[in-house]
Amino acid sequence: MKTSFEVLNKILQGEHIAIEQYQACIDALQDSSLRNHLTAILTDHKNHATRLSYYIQTNGGNVEESTGIAGLMADWKTRLMNLKEKSPEEMIERLYSGEDKGLARAVQYSEHYLNSAEKEVLGPIFAEEHDHLKQLQGLRDGTYLHH
Repeated sequence: MKTSFEVLNKILQGEHIAIEQYQACIDALQDSSLRNHLTAILTDHKNHATRLSYYIQTNGGNVEESTGIAGLMADWKTRLMNLKEKSPEEMIERLYSGEDKGLARAVQYSEHYLNSAEKEVLGPIFAEEHDHLKQLQGLRDGTYLHH
């Protein structure tokens, strides 16, 4: 990865993968309060993707809208895991792990490749994703956090 647009598209790709994974879990869940929590996080990821796309386009870059092969593989693996047979706890664990790894990777890309203006765009997104980890941790611990 050389250009900041490549890096931002890689982070955008992570948002699209997160959207697919949250959507797959929401589709498999019956529990309405857990679904509501996950839907709120899903909505944040959709907003992040929109913000990143807007920034890339308005600053002269080209948005790679699809998640590419990595996204297709993640989607395929998520759906193959027979989510309906997974407990809500297992789903939360999987979402937490994905959110944690995705955020760590995005922060690392940001630190290594982006200038201060680009990092500023990502700041609120990263802050919300840290909040997602806290919410998922609360769901994992059985204490439902309210937004």
